[in-house]
Amino acid sequence: MGEKPAGWYYVGDGQLRYRDDYGWTEFVMDTNDPRAQKWPPPTPRTMLQQVRDHEAELAMIAAHNRGRRSRWFRRREARSR
Repeated sequence: MGEKPAGWYYVGDGQLRYRDDYGWTEFVMDTNDPRAQKWPPPTPRTMLQQVRDHEAELAMIAAHNRGRRSRWFRRREARSR
């Protein structure tokens, strides 16, 4: 039986589905997804890592901005006294 290699496969209705070494996975991607425009799309593991990296970056920015806002409010309170 000819086993297919791991990767994304078109399964119909504008959907791509990921197949790994063990068979079909639950990972599905729409063909209109910007990540699907570059062939082949990244593996689900790579996409998950990209999401985690992006969330970590946003958390770092939010923490930085939170510190700036609190300093701004403290300065403003000091001026009003």
